[in-house]
Amino acid sequence: MITVKFTSKLRVDLGRENDRVEAKSVAEAVSELERRYGDVFKSWIPYCQVFINGMSAANLDGPATTLADGDEVLFLLPVAGG
Repeated sequence: MITVKFTSKLRVDLGRENDRVEAKSVAEAVSELERRYGDVFKSWIPYCQVFINGMSAANLDGPATTLADGDEVLFLLPVAGG
């Protein structure tokens, strides 16, 4: 079981800060979250940066990054403003 954390607009749109899912990879976690939250989650995922225990998935194996029980996965939306 992993802990998933949501930030900013994603947190607001989903109505929660975190969730727990069973997943062996980032791709499996994304699939499960898409199943749970539908189009709301799907619409934001292309813009998210994903971090596993503080490390960017982009610097690991991307969607194929292996997850272990107790890992924390953060879906971070970039913030822009003027």
